[in-house]
Amino acid sequence: MLVLTAVMLGACAKNIVVETIFPEPVIQSLPLNIGIHLDTVLTQYTYTEDLPNDIEWSFDLGQANKKLFDGIFTALFDITVPVNGNGGPDPIYAPLDAIITPTIEAFEFSLPRQSHSEQYSVWIRYNLHIYLPDGSLITKYPVSAYGQSDSRTFGASAAMEEAVIMAMRDAAASIVMGFAEEQKIKETLLSDEDSS
Repeated sequence: MLVLTAVMLGACAKNIVVETIFPEPVIQSLPLNIGIHLDTVLTQYTYTEDLPNDIEWSFDLGQANKKLFDGIFTALFDITVPVNGNGGPDPIYAPLDAIITPTIEAFEFSLPRQSHSEQYSVWIRYNLHIYLPDGSLITKYPVSAYGQSDSRTFGASAAMEEAVIMAMRDAAASIVMGFAEEQKIKETLLSDEDSS
């Protein structure tokens, strides 16, 4: 009876653990020394939603977030170092040009029956909080990302995981292409480079 109950409960939920290696962007790195603060909210992020007339979907993006941002920032900057805060009087922050703390602000998904298509779709909104070494905020850089996967190619769980991965890759591309063009970042961190 216990085994049967467990099987029935398992059939009423989809648990998506995103396990992937993101390709490192091939780009010219920016001449910056950046502290990277990946807090546990990001690296242990999970999202669960119990859809009406459907099953419960649960997403574990924690380790995928860590891999994503480690890869992006290693490629984007000359030097990156892990830090445990957003700057301040601690001497550890003094050699840095800035500290970046990524956060995940929203996660949404849709099923084929909701969109009346063959697609599983995912939307993720990240925010890069960028600080000076003294802890003062330079800017919040929003990153909206979208991914989709065809239900005819994969099973439900695999298709949804693929949609999440595509959304995260979309976020990576947005950051790599747009970071140096964000106005506050250009003015505060890259003005010397522009004038040379």
